[in-house]
Amino acid sequence: MVDSVGDPPFHVRGATKIYRRACWEKISPLVKAPGWDTIDEVKANFYGWSTRTFPDIKVLQHKPTGGADGHWRNWFKNGFANYVAGYHPMFMLAKCVKRVFRKPFLITSAALWAGFCSGYMKRKPRVQDKAVIRYLREQQLRRLLRRPGIYG
Repeated sequence: MVDSVGDPPFHVRGATKIYRRACWEKISPLVKAPGWDTIDEVKANFYGWSTRTFPDIKVLQHKPTGGADGHWRNWFKNGFANYVAGYHPMFMLAKCVKRVFRKPFLITSAALWAGFCSGYMKRKPRVQDKAVIRYLREQQLRRLLRRPGIYG
């Protein structure tokens, strides 16, 4: 699993996105929920578009992502966003296990998992596009099985 330290190849940070008009028209409207910036990319890939970051274009970020929320709240929010986006539970578990070995040890993993599970426990709504969720989960299982897909 790739995360904020090294995002998956298809991921583009929310505030830096630009869309081709034809792609925009296909994936619109954007979901007004946590995880929107993953959902739009998965949807674009589902419809045959390619998403990517341009590494030669530098963006100056004055405050760390989630800096205003604090470490726990930021990662809890990310876990919840992964729930809303429809992440496969096995993929999420693997993502959390991988995070255990990075500083701050255990806290990030626990917050991610707690945020993810909170969506189930509170029966929060998820993305309604079942075909896109099925596609995302298929891609995540491909990643877990080390098969090619949008995760690399």
